[in-house]
Amino acid sequence: MNQKLLLAALAVVLLVLAVENLSQGTPAEPVPVYPVAMLDLTKVFKQHERFAERAEKMRQEVAAAESTLKAQRDAYASLTHQLESLKRGTDEHRRIDAELKKTAETLNAEVKREKEAFLLQEATIYVETYDEIQAAVRHYADEHGIKLVLRFNGDPVNREKPAEVLKELNKSVIYQAGIDITNDVLEMVNGR
Repeated sequence: MNQKLLLAALAVVLLVLAVENLSQGTPAEPVPVYPVAMLDLTKVFKQHERFAERAEKMRQEVAAAESTLKAQRDAYASLTHQLESLKRGTDEHRRIDAELKKTAETLNAEVKREKEAFLLQEATIYVETYDEIQAAVRHYADEHGIKLVLRFNGDPVNREKPAEVLKELNKSVIYQAGIDITNDVLEMVNGR
């Protein structure tokens, strides 16, 4: 039993010496600090002049297409009204009925085609603008020795809307001070 007690005491002494040596040992190497910056991408898109111009042009094209489609729908409605006034089974009724079916198919196909074309055009505008913003961010970061640029949203939170509050609570960036490069990038993409 004395031998067990002696071994236990020896183990405690060795453990204390080991902990003391570790705490007085060589200091840990400093963790490298990499320059980090923040970018409010939503703000950049909202204030990107060429993006706004392209988006407005597309809105005008959509409005023109909707106007054309409305005229075609009105013509379709007129034919429908005309069909209702005709006696069923007559040649004129069959002709207008066939014309209506063909017009409906054509209209539906055109609406689908226009919608797909505008969605593709919108996606292209966003991708090309995003590529331009990325290039500006990369250039700015390289010039200023920045190794990481994180996206954040600087819009104020409406505390009356639970969805916005929840979004705020779940955001990745909780705090940042003085590392927002949004305005600098905006100046670059807007050519100032």
